[in-house]
Amino acid sequence: MQNKVKVLLLSLYVSHFAWADLTVIADFGGESAVRFYESLQPEHDENAPNYPNSIQASVSEADILPIISHKLSPGIIKEKPFDLTGIQAIFLIGADNTSAQWLQQNRDKLITLNATGLVVNVQTLSELNQLRDIVPELRILPTPGDDLAERIGIAHYPV
Repeated sequence: MQNKVKVLLLSLYVSHFAWADLTVIADFGGESAVRFYESLQPEHDENAPNYPNSIQASVSEADILPIISHKLSPGIIKEKPFDLTGIQAIFLIGADNTSAQWLQQNRDKLITLNATGLVVNVQTLSELNQLRDIVPELRILPTPGDDLAERIGIAHYPV
């Protein structure tokens, strides 16, 4: 009986701390992630709250510009082989004169390979379309190139 009383008293003592106020150990702030999910809602209800900084349901190419790759810049790359078996041919360019000249010089080879162009540094839709006008037969897309540059070990384009 005495053991039961001790256990009961110990339980009451421990349960007191379970009702204590919560203490925030770390709060790194930031912003609500709601805007990233709002465009994923299948239906929009008129009574649903409106979040002023939510991402649009449809995003145009102009909305994602400018594209800036901090780890890539125009320059000369030493030729080195890549074993990318099974990967579609790609090329990296920027919206600069060096890239435009390179694209013009390699136009026929790129068309033969049916390569996809990744524009890793471009400010405006007009600059992007100027590159597309050089080789309208190929798909040329704006995309950040830092991750790719790290993975394949390059620091310059065009390539």
